[in-house]
Parts: sequence; structure tokens; C-alpha cells
Amino acid sequence: MRYGRAVLGRIPFRSCPAWGLVLLAVGCAGSEHKDPPSTVAVVPAASAAPPAKPATSVAAKPPASASAPPAKPKPVDDAPRVYAESRFIWVMPVPEFGHQWIGYLWSGGSVKLKKDKPVQGPGCPAWYAIEPRGYVCVDGKRATLDKNDPVYQAEKRYGPDMSSPWPSHYGESRDLQRYKTIPDEKLERAREWDFEAHMKQVRAILDGGTAKGMLQGVDLAPAPVDAHIALPALPHTVYEVRNRLRNQSTVAWQGEVQKNGRTWLLSADYMWVPKDRLVPYPKVTFHGVHLGQGAKLPLAFFRGKDRPKYKRDDAGNFTTSGGTFKRLSWVELTGKSEKKDGTEYLETRDHAVWVKKNEAVVPTPQATTPWGAELGQPDKSPNAPKGRRTWIEASVWGGWLIAYVDTQPVFVTMISPGRGGTPVRGKTALETASTPTGNFKITGKFITAAMVAPHEYIHSDVPWTQNFHGPHALHGAYWHNNWGQRMSGGCVNVSPIDGKWLFYFTEPKLPDGWHGVRWEPKLEPATTFVVHG
Repeated sequence: MRYGRAVLGRIPFRSCPAWGLVLLAVGCAGSEHKDPPSTVAVVPAASAAPPAKPATSVAAKPPASASAPPAKPKPVDDAPRVYAESRFIWVMPVPEFGHQWIGYLWSGGSVKLKKDKPVQGPGCPAWYAIEPRGYVCVDGKRATLDKNDPVYQAEKRYGPDMSSPWPSHYGESRDLQRYKTIPDEKLERAREWDFEAHMKQVRAILDGGTAKGMLQGVDLAPAPVDAHIALPALPHTVYEVRNRLRNQSTVAWQGEVQKNGRTWLLSADYMWVPKDRLVPYPKVTFHGVHLGQGAKLPLAFFRGKDRPKYKRDDAGNFTTSGGTFKRLSWVELTGKSEKKDGTEYLETRDHAVWVKKNEAVVPTPQATTPWGAELGQPDKSPNAPKGRRTWIEASVWGGWLIAYVDTQPVFVTMISPGRGGTPVRGKTALETASTPTGNFKITGKFITAAMVAPHEYIHSDVPWTQNFHGPHALHGAYWHNNWGQRMSGGCVNVSPIDGKWLFYFTEPKLPDGWHGVRWEPKLEPATTFVVHG
């Protein structure tokens, strides 16, 4: 799909310079279920008001993974903090608007104050300095100093779990409507053009009928009868500015309740959506391999489907052994390979077991770091950057990613880059759903980000987003489990577990309590992201 104008918060994407008016521009989600729309994420300008939140009961949070970094402990001290009641509480470098923001807080989040006394500045009744840097406007409506404020407490209780690789539950929209409060039937009929026919089909399925059309895959199980979510009146700045999610858009939600004969889901921005118009996604649990005592390169992953194991007979021929490598599994290799009848086979550390090279994803590191040091050797390069030297290497056609500290690989996984592969001469990467190649810096990091495509297709609350080239980002993808295959509109998809690990591995560091941060080159390093074919 060609990119046109993607709009979020009424800001046209193509009218905004990168890092100028737009909070972020990240691209390119997809779905394994259909030929999906490409997506570009944009959010409101720093001068725009953020969205607000509604009320209900909470489903269990998705469990954290052993492969993800440990969840950051909740604050236990009594140090004064500022508490966010809206999306996009901008962190400014000085106590006034009109400058480029350096980060932002998120509804239900909080951050320590550097000083408990306000400072004067235009555009806000009270600016406060926060840790580790910057100032936020505390107006008692979008942000407060009162930790017992009912709006903040409700948003914190019912909002996404930022400590989990899966901050929310996720599903695909079947052309659903979004409501700020659970509607009565009159409003449902007014907003949902096919309400009567749809509910008739729902009742027929519940009576034993077969789900067809838009109801295929929809989970019609009712919420527990005792499920309850109680929300106070929320500021409008907590909601995303859209009442509809088109078919194939995605939904992030926190909990469910029954009311007025339907089950309602509380979305990540505290709006209500009918459960009977949504297909839930299975939780994506694939994750990569941490290198060290338990595993080392070379190794092979298996994508697409289960792959046969091979053995070599006395005549030197390779035949299937009867065993298989499960899809998305991995095995260590010895580095030895042999060709037979034009096919290359790789020896595993089991020695008796071989794999076909063309049936495996084999991460293959480049010979040197981005600054010229030899991999695996002490770094004697005169060009070595100062501080912690992190970098990431990814192969678009190979379908893999390796993370490094200095000259040592520390983590490896499969990715899903752009469906179009690498860029085509004379066309933009966005036109061909390609992933840009080159050496880039991580320029911005966002725990979650909405991604918007032409015609208002939305991927809601995409987790662990890291911008590296214009509208392209490295980010978690919850809508497919097809790792090693080209799936996206140009971004680099990783699993939510891998996305979280990489998010906290890379630089710039996201300060505690912040939801998003922009790289400040004069202040800190940024991880280099090497993308090649």
C-alpha cells in the first residue's frame, strides 16, 4: 500500500519535519492474517493537548518473561513526585513551552521531582524540575503533585502494565466503535450501523450456530459476572482522538465487564469497545538467545515451519534422520559446512545432526564494529566511542539481529523486516515497504506508540518503539508470530519479549518514570543500528 497522509491528533504526517512538530514518526506494522496496511506512527505536536481516560474491571496482566529484563521496582520512598493524568506530559529543557521537548510522561506514571518548589515560566501556573533533567508543567488537571488524586490512582490501577513485555492484551478490530462510557442501546444503534443484524448473529452463535464473516474468530465468552471497573471522570487529554477502529486495525485493552447485554473491554486509553467486534491475538512468546555460558555463535534458528534433521550415511550422503527442529527453535552449530549435490549442510554441536542452510536462519556477524575494531578481540581502535559501546546489527534478507557490547555479541534473535526487502533505486522505502539500510542512531525511544496508516488504519499501543531512520523504527509486534520472515511495512519487527530487552539495552537510556525520550547528542551516546541486506 502506498503511503499518503497519516494523521493522529489531526497532525498531517507529511507536513511535519522529523523531530520538529511531530512527537515521533515510526513506521510499518503488518499482520500475518492478511495483506496488511503499512503504518506510520505520528502523535500530537508538543503544543497539542494529549488524549484522556474512562471506567470498568481489570483482567489479569500478561505475565513477565524470564527473558525480559527485570521489572523496575515501584517507588517506595516518600520523595516528592509529579503524577501524570494525561498522555504526553512534555518534558521541556527549560521551564517554558516553545522549545523542542526532550521526553514525556504518560497517564498513570510518575517521576521524582528534583526540587519540591516550583519555578516561574510562561504558559504554565507551576513548572517543576524533574529527575534526571528537564521541567514539566503541573496544572492540577493534566499533572498533579497529589499521589492520592482519584484520576491518577484509577489510571495507574487500570492502565497498561509497563513492566511486562506485553503491556496490554491485544486483538484485531472488526470495525468497532469506541465509547468514552459504556453506551445504552440507543447510542449503540446510532453509532453501529449494523447493530441489530450484528447482535442477532451474536445470539445465534451463542445458541450453537456457526460464526461466519466478521464474527469468525471473535471471542464471545462473557466477562466474569463479578468483574468491575470503577473510573472517575477523566480528562479529555487521556483519550486518543478517534471513535472508530477500522477493520484490521488493532486494539489494546486492559480488562472487561458485562453491561447492557454485552461484554465491554477497557482499552489502553480508557475507552470502551465491544468485545463482540474484536478477534484476540494469541500471545507472542518467541524470544531470542542470550549469548554467554549457555549459548554461543554460530547457531541457527528455524522459521516458517518445522524443519527436518539430517544425518550423513556411510556413503557421505545426507538423509533425513526422522527428527525435526520445531519452528522458532534454535540449535548451536560447529561452524563446519559441507556441500552435496549443490545443497549446503551445516553441522550442529550434536555432530551427528546436520541442518540444511537454506532451511535455517543463520546470524552471521560482520567482521568489525562500526568504528573498525575486530570482533571478539580487545578493542584497540583509536576511533572507539567513549562510554558503554552498544550497537545492533540486523540483516533484512537474512531475518536476524545481533546485539553487541563493544566487540562481543551478547544477544541474537530473529526479526521481521519490511515486506519489500531492501530499498529499490528511484523509490522511497515507504513506497516499497522496504527497510532502509545503513548505519543509524537510535534517536528516540517510546514504551508504546500508536501507528497510523493511510485511510485511518491503526496499530494501537505498539510496544518498545525505537526510532532509527525517519518514520522507521525497531519495535515489538504483537500481531504476528512469523519471525525470520519479511512482514512489515519497512520497520524492524521483533517479538514483545525481545523488544523489551532491546529497549532497555540500547541508548539513550529512558529515565525512570518517563514514557518517551529523545536523544540529546550533546548529553549522551546513542546505540548504533547497522542494517544491511
